[in-house]
Amino acid sequence: MVATEFLLDELTRLESLHRRRFLKTVAQESAHRIRYGGRELANFSSNDYLGLASDARVKAAAQAAIEAFHVSAGSSRLICGNLEIHERLESGLALLKMEETALVFSSGYLANLGIITALTGEGSQIFSDALNHASIIDGCRLSRAQLFVYRHQDLDHLERLLQDAPAARRRLIVSDGVFSMDGDVAGLPGLASLASRHDCLLMLDEAHATGVLGSTGAGVGEYFVERGQLPPGNDCIDVAMGTLSKALGSFGGFAACSSHLREFLINKARPFIFATALPPSAAGAALESLKVLREEPFRRESLWKNCRLLKKLLVQAGFSLAGSETPIIPLTFGTESAALRMSERLLERGYFVPAIRPPSVPQGTSRLRITVCATHSTDDIEGLARALGELAQERE
Repeated sequence: MVATEFLLDELTRLESLHRRRFLKTVAQESAHRIRYGGRELANFSSNDYLGLASDARVKAAAQAAIEAFHVSAGSSRLICGNLEIHERLESGLALLKMEETALVFSSGYLANLGIITALTGEGSQIFSDALNHASIIDGCRLSRAQLFVYRHQDLDHLERLLQDAPAARRRLIVSDGVFSMDGDVAGLPGLASLASRHDCLLMLDEAHATGVLGSTGAGVGEYFVERGQLPPGNDCIDVAMGTLSKALGSFGGFAACSSHLREFLINKARPFIFATALPPSAAGAALESLKVLREEPFRRESLWKNCRLLKKLLVQAGFSLAGSETPIIPLTFGTESAALRMSERLLERGYFVPAIRPPSVPQGTSRLRITVCATHSTDDIEGLARALGELAQERE
C-alpha cells in the first residue's frame, strides 16, 4: 500500500508540473503521415528522415530475412546467435562510415552503454557534453569513471577541464554528433584537436547524423571534410556509434571502429555479451536501406531541400531556430504548459508535433521538436509554417 501511494503521489506531482507522459496509439502510414484519434495527420516528429521504414524494398528485405533466418536470432551472438546476415550488415556499415569494421548491438541505447562502460571504468575519466543523449549519460554513470561535464559545445570549458583534471589511466571525450533536441552539429575539428593534445579517446554518437550528413550520408566526419575543416581520409574518431532506427528505417545500434576495438568490445561490452542478437528482420531491412542510401542520393537531397524551405519560412514568421543545422528544428516556448498548448493547437489543424519537456530538455526550455523528412510535400511544409505563424500571432 505504501508503494502504491508513492506511485500515485509521484504521478500527481508530474501532472501538476505538466510533465506527466501518456502513450499515444498511432497508425503510421509513412514517415510523414500518421493516423491518430481517427484523423490523418501530417507527422513532423518522426526520425525516419529518408522515408525508408515504409519503403517496399526494405519491408520485403525484412520478410526475406525472416524466411532465411527465422524471427529471432535465438541467442546472444557469442553463443549461437551470430548470423551471416549480422556480419554482412557490419561490413556494409563499415563501408558507409569509412571505418575498418563495425559491431552491431541490439539497440542504440545498448550500444552507448556498452561502448562507454567497456572503454572506461574505475580510474578512468569521461568528458561529456552537457546536452548529450540520456543513453550517454547513463553509460557514464554505469562506468564508475570520474565524470566531467562541459558546457554545451564549449570547447574552451572542455580544454580547461582536461588541463585541470588529474592523471588517469584512460580518458574519453564523448559527444552527440547531432544533438537530438537542438539539431546542432558537434564541433568535431575542435574535439579531435583536444583529444589528440590531451591523449583522449574520442567517441561520437551519430544516431541522427548517419544517413543524413555528408554527400553519402557517412555522417559528421564526412560533413566536416566536405566543408574543408578536416583533411580527406581523417580518422580522428576512435569509435562512431550509430543507429539503424532513424535514417536507415530499421532498428538496432552499432559501433564503427578499428578491428582491434571491435574485438575489445566483443569481449568487454556487457550489453553486447548478454543480450540476444539483433533480429534477422531488422538486419535485413537495414542492409537494404544501406543499398537504397547508396543508389538513391535524391532522397537525402529532398530531405535537405525540405529542411531549407521550412527553416526559411519559420524565420520569415519570426521564429528563432536556436542554431539548428540539421532536419531537427527546435521551437522553444519555455514552460511546459505553453509547449503543450501549442502542440494541441497544431493537432487541431492537422499537424502532429508533440511537446518535449523536462527531463528530456533542460528546465525552462520546453519546446516543439520538429523533424523534417524527405517525403514531406511542399504543401505539408508550407502548411505547418503557416499554422505556426498564425498560432504565434494569437499568443501575442
